[in-house]
Amino acid sequence: MKRVAFLCSLLLICSVGQTLVYLDREQTRVCPTIGVAFGQSVARKTCPFSIIGVWRVDGKTHTAKTFFYDFERQGGVAIRSSTAGSPADNVIPRDYEMMGGATYTLDKPEAPKRIEFIADFRTGVIPMDTTSLLVVEYGDDSFVTADETTQAPTRWFRVQTQRYFLTFAARGGPLPSAFAMWTTLNGRETKIEALGLRMENRDGPAPILGLIPDQIYEEFENESRKDSDAMLRLELTEAEFWRSHKLFETWDKYVQDATLPHVDPYLNSMEFLKRVAENLNQCGEKLKLDTTAAATTQNPHQRMLEYIRAMRNKNKNLHVTDVMFPRNWFPTQLRN
Repeated sequence: MKRVAFLCSLLLICSVGQTLVYLDREQTRVCPTIGVAFGQSVARKTCPFSIIGVWRVDGKTHTAKTFFYDFERQGGVAIRSSTAGSPADNVIPRDYEMMGGATYTLDKPEAPKRIEFIADFRTGVIPMDTTSLLVVEYGDDSFVTADETTQAPTRWFRVQTQRYFLTFAARGGPLPSAFAMWTTLNGRETKIEALGLRMENRDGPAPILGLIPDQIYEEFENESRKDSDAMLRLELTEAEFWRSHKLFETWDKYVQDATLPHVDPYLNSMEFLKRVAENLNQCGEKLKLDTTAAATTQNPHQRMLEYIRAMRNKNKNLHVTDVMFPRNWFPTQLRN
């Protein structure tokens, strides 16, 4: 039964969906990003597509199960199901029944026109040929595929299984630091990754760009009340988070490979922070940026501190306070 259900779940994406979609094999419609965290809006502008995350398809499955497709960054997709009417409290997607797995490929990951699935034989499912679907429309929170033969459309909706935050933080004083911090909540644990400038004791305190130790970033898990500190915490959509996280990965690799663009760690750190901030505006203005205060500051570390302080002052409406931060959040929208 599990094998049949798994096959049905993949075949489902070729057959369900009642939304009428104009199918043009030469043109994929791009949906501008409109909604962002806390109901803010940005200018309508094309964004690179991000399929990473959990999706469900529109339409009824004609079964007692709802299928969820978890697209992974390495090209795998795990297919899980939840049974209608079953208790879903304190349940996250990885707890759902595993129906099987597959690999997927997008012909152009950031602007796809086609997606292909191949069943993973290691999961024990019945072998199947490659399933190829046209991508006729995409946005941050939904996309539409169409069967090449029947032209039947299927609309996919992103399921919020995690919440994502990006924090800019800087501290003055004898041991200054300035970094960006990516935080993920999944209902059970908090994952934090931080990269930026810190002081390292060798023959005396010396600035270094790299991963930030937990004892430093933990002090910015809550809002700092020190005059010597600056902090801006933003909530991101899943697509925004992964687009910005690529910069974390890229610059971490620069550090590991000793291929940073500048010799001066202060210049590297300032460039890193600016690129992370500017990345959030690639789909429209999410952040108001102003480098004036930083540019007029002579002290290299003070420049980063003033840069983050200016961002905080210009984007107070976006800052997630401790009261607003959802420490006990759980993905309750997955309940049937």
